[in-house]
Amino acid sequence: MAGTDSHAQSDANAFAAIAYEDAGRKIPSDFIGLSYESTILAPGDYFAPDNASVLGLIRLLGRDGVIRIGGNTSERTVWRADGKAARPEDIVITPVSIDRLAAAMRALGWKLIYGLNLARGTAEQAAEEAAYVSQALGANLLAFQIGNEPNGFGRWTAVRPRTYDAVAFLAEWREFHKAIRARLPDARFAGPDVAGETGWVGAFAEQHPAGLVLLTDHYYVDGPAGAPHISLARLLHSDQQILPELEKLSHYSRSYRLPYRIVEANSIYNEGQPGVSDTLGAALWGLELMFQAATAGAAGINFHAGVHNLRPSEDKAYTPIARSSGGRHRPTPPFYAMLAFVQIGLGAIVPARLAGTSGVLKAFAVRKPEGALQLCLINKDHERSAQVTIDAGRGFATGSLMRLLGPALDATTGITLGGASVDEFGTWAPTNMETVQLSGREISVAVPAASAALISLQQAR
Repeated sequence: MAGTDSHAQSDANAFAAIAYEDAGRKIPSDFIGLSYESTILAPGDYFAPDNASVLGLIRLLGRDGVIRIGGNTSERTVWRADGKAARPEDIVITPVSIDRLAAAMRALGWKLIYGLNLARGTAEQAAEEAAYVSQALGANLLAFQIGNEPNGFGRWTAVRPRTYDAVAFLAEWREFHKAIRARLPDARFAGPDVAGETGWVGAFAEQHPAGLVLLTDHYYVDGPAGAPHISLARLLHSDQQILPELEKLSHYSRSYRLPYRIVEANSIYNEGQPGVSDTLGAALWGLELMFQAATAGAAGINFHAGVHNLRPSEDKAYTPIARSSGGRHRPTPPFYAMLAFVQIGLGAIVPARLAGTSGVLKAFAVRKPEGALQLCLINKDHERSAQVTIDAGRGFATGSLMRLLGPALDATTGITLGGASVDEFGTWAPTNMETVQLSGREISVAVPAASAALISLQQAR
């Protein structure tokens, strides 16, 4: 792949020290998540109890996760019991669509963040829709979001004057909130669902609206898709970019005692860049991003998914779940990133300090409640392997390893985890589990170029 880091060492030797006894940060059980446009609901066949392919793939990602529905197309949604659109551009949401969504969520056991149309809707319409969604979803409803990326209303969506700011947004938001709480006194809310202006999160949290349970933000590395500067190399070297944003969100979370979640995230905005967003490299980037967010105390992250907004016959280039033949779906490289992350599982993420590396190698560690240690080593170099010696911070009795691999960093197919691929119904049976040799507290692991290694260290029983 052209343009990768030429300063990386060939067959580099690196050392990782794990702070096993550190208190760490607990990874929430519902950390993993997917985000979809509201338009996914209109046909009524995606989130549906009989869609065995989609439900099987999502179920493989864990018994506890979060689906977020909203996005740009939530600005065109209308709630109609009769299913009739007033305008050709309307996306009609009906009780039947919500019933099928609710049945799918019950089958998954996941929670839902449901977006309402602030851009072009009314408070009364939103309250009516929210009442039905709440009744149908029940305990599977985590929260409502009012509006999508309101910080862009006066600019890129042009549904408000260019002077539209956080003060104007909050005034509108409160009207919708009041109408919904009048119908649903216990309704819960997440917000402000902004992109690129983290300061709005603090302004929103400062209002302390009744029922606010979650602060939300969006994150994309680069864009728009199709811009000449977009490249896989640029994506793979973007790891420092999100850190200031995570620091601000963590500050607001501590100050207002509210969890925060990145409810819409992916690589390249405007639907993703083919050859970048759908590659093994994007999977390694996504795996690293999830660990970065967990390290910073995020409640979770939702990778944006589904079909292209303007060309519904096409999938978004970055979607973790893409369409296959016969109405089925298939996992893409970003899906494998999510699957790799959930193999590390629940626990406390503890510091893993690397030395002797150029920055294309990353290490993360999670201490399990029962005392086991899970490690993730990510090598983003396109041609140079790394040999990593790890001080685990204490002795362990046994160790095993599985690898996230593909033909090349820019490969879009042929991705495996544990030597096996995932089929269209979420069946995955890893076949290649390596034994890790332990020497006191140390192990040594080879990490080939363009791969990740997931290591499990177990105490004696």
